[in-house]
Amino acid sequence: MKNYLDIQVPKGSAFKIQTDKSFVKLHQLLCVVGKRGSGKTVFIVNFLRMMKEQGCLDKLILVTPTYESNKNNFKGLPVDQDNIIDPNDPTAVQQIRNIVDAERDLLDEYYAKLERYNELMKQIKSRIPIEEIDEWLLEEFGEEMEKPKHYLDGRKPVIACFIDDALGTKIYGNKSGLSNLVILHRHLGVSRALKSALGITIIFATQSYKSNVYGISPTIRNNCTSLAIFQTKSEKELQGISEEVAGFCTKEEFMNVYEQAMSACGCGCKPEHNILFIDTSPHEGNSHFRKNMNKMLYPVSSTICVGEEKK
Repeated sequence: MKNYLDIQVPKGSAFKIQTDKSFVKLHQLLCVVGKRGSGKTVFIVNFLRMMKEQGCLDKLILVTPTYESNKNNFKGLPVDQDNIIDPNDPTAVQQIRNIVDAERDLLDEYYAKLERYNELMKQIKSRIPIEEIDEWLLEEFGEEMEKPKHYLDGRKPVIACFIDDALGTKIYGNKSGLSNLVILHRHLGVSRALKSALGITIIFATQSYKSNVYGISPTIRNNCTSLAIFQTKSEKELQGISEEVAGFCTKEEFMNVYEQAMSACGCGCKPEHNILFIDTSPHEGNSHFRKNMNKMLYPVSSTICVGEEKK
């Protein structure tokens, strides 16, 4: 057959942010499912901490009606009052987009100004008569001629959005724009200067994986790159999840790793607060499944700690 008929795979990865091999790739769409009091917020705050400790979290957007009563949970994370959004606000999704676009604009303005600064320095160093130097550049940078600054030195900011305690609110409604945001999450905030998008990690916390009204829609579920499941007695819910991860495991394999994750293993973990973490696109050599992030799981196999090789 002719070579032009070969499928050519684009270079690069859908996950643009460098993370440690022991962690997950970014950006993520993470859905955390557990009953009330199971520890969803605790897990997510720790997940965000893991991002920050790797230098992979610069701005956190919170979409929640309960921030004031939970603000202590977010100490040490890069969130401020301007980035807290009410999920019942009909403009909530647009506010998320605006925050990402504002970061993109800061970056583009920095590089545009840096280019003008470099041109001014070039003209000055060329020793041309001062009257021939661009007067607009001289006026812009003044006598100090200070080099432009960006709070991340020109690096793309890593942004995450945590949607919490929002089941039943307007942001999950059909007209909120959330589904479109989810589909385009990696493509938000396209920078002219860097010719790439900032993107955003979105994390959902919910008590119900499938809900007919104002809940986690099929669009969100089908676009999730990872899923964290707390203990549940609902066979129907487990059945639904097993069907959606059928691309890389059978129902029997899913139930096997779920049972492994929920069991006490002598490390001090409590089954009612354990999670099964499912990573649809793990780093090479990592399992699709983890228990509490720090133990790899394999179907019909013993667990291993992150960093160890599978035996």
